[in-house]
Amino acid sequence: MTALFASAPRRAALAAIAISLCVSPAFAQRRIPIPLPGQRPANATPFELAIARGDRALQQGQLDEARTQFEQAARLDARDARPSFYLGEIARRREQWPQAEAHFRAAIQRNSRMAEAHASLGAVLRELDRAADARASFEQAIRIDPQLGEAHYGLALCLEDAGERDRAVSSYRSAVRLNPRDAMPPLNLGILLASTRPARGTQPRAESLSMLQAAMRNAPDDVTVLASAGPALRLLGEHQSAADALERARSRMQNPSPSLLAELAQALWAAGQRPAALVRIGEAVQRAQTSAELHYVRALMQAESGDRAGATTSLRAVIQHGANTPIAERARQRLAALSGRGR
Repeated sequence: MTALFASAPRRAALAAIAISLCVSPAFAQRRIPIPLPGQRPANATPFELAIARGDRALQQGQLDEARTQFEQAARLDARDARPSFYLGEIARRREQWPQAEAHFRAAIQRNSRMAEAHASLGAVLRELDRAADARASFEQAIRIDPQLGEAHYGLALCLEDAGERDRAVSSYRSAVRLNPRDAMPPLNLGILLASTRPARGTQPRAESLSMLQAAMRNAPDDVTVLASAGPALRLLGEHQSAADALERARSRMQNPSPSLLAELAQALWAAGQRPAALVRIGEAVQRAQTSAELHYVRALMQAESGDRAGATTSLRAVIQHGANTPIAERARQRLAALSGRGR
């Protein structure tokens, strides 16, 4: 069967599958070391107390309270970089990219050696489609702190975007080594390695599979991870594992996207679960009734199942919704073949 969604595992295409997140999964929330509750020195200053309260509020998702505390800290000490850094993190969670950039640059102005601020700035610049500036920020963060895993991860994303695959793989490996409990570096590395469909028994295939499994172990209930790993596992020929991951993602989503349902259907089909595959592709078509591609996938499944009437109906839908596209022409050829067998 034609794999119509073969490109789905690539990160750029995953937006249609993964749940939209307020914070990019590329960077987990980082913390600058501060006195923790119960470990605070007896002579903690008002500035330190405001930073601690803000950090606690930020960890609990109380962004307004966190912003209030960090703004107070900034008034108490205009030279310390931490309030600006944390205000940047708050703006980034809210996808306020220009404000986040300004805060991170202010942090760097106050402390040019704060590697975390350079890495966070790089993440924001990627969101602003300023690839060269983002890359420079990640590289600067690594020069300051070679052990900062998220900087290696951000650089890997930039390198992959630029088509520098081998260097991206190396940077992803560094990120995996430095942040072994983070799901995103192994996920992206696994997807990148799987994109070339490495042959069985090869090192790239084994590493890709290992990385995808590690990502799912690190975040077993994360819909983004499951929905992203599934298509990559399907590219590797691990059809049952792909179906399992995608089904777990589907079960955790209120409104699974048609593309996720189609990926699940194709994984189930390849794993030999044809009735279940037909149910899922039917759901996908129902959610996107004008999609010629989904009707075509359904037609192929129906034809292979011996449902000529269903396949005929689906192929006609492909022609109706595909207009003069190549897929509509393929549908006409298959429809003619079906009609010929009928005679």
